[in-house]
Amino acid sequence: MSIRLTCPNGHALKVDESMAGRVGLCPACKARVQIPKIQPSAVSEEDILSLLADPPEQNIQPAAGTAGSAVSANQAAKSAAGAATGPAKFTPPPVPMPTKRCIKCHAEIAVVMHICPHCHTYVAKVSDVLRGR
Repeated sequence: MSIRLTCPNGHALKVDESMAGRVGLCPACKARVQIPKIQPSAVSEEDILSLLADPPEQNIQPAAGTAGSAVSANQAAKSAAGAATGPAKFTPPPVPMPTKRCIKCHAEIAVVMHICPHCHTYVAKVSDVLRGR
């Protein structure tokens, strides 16, 4: 790991971790630079995992009545939960990759592949190779 710092004249420096706590010279202007000691991180592994974990889903009991009221109750609960936790993250639907068929085994493969992964036949055309230029 390396330490990033700036010399008194504004040059950006990157020094090895073993130099922590020592004084060095800036290679650009030869100014003396005190290299700071590394402070151990106060963030524990549990803190990081709690940030990465998905928020727990709330169990919502549907209201008694018709199926329509249960659907509207679920939608209302989801919108209330979204308002309490913040805006929902938008995930776009996956875009299907264009495919072509292998001329030998007729397997469906991605257009960008030039060799069939099933039968190892070269399936690229001259136009496919020239398209990359």
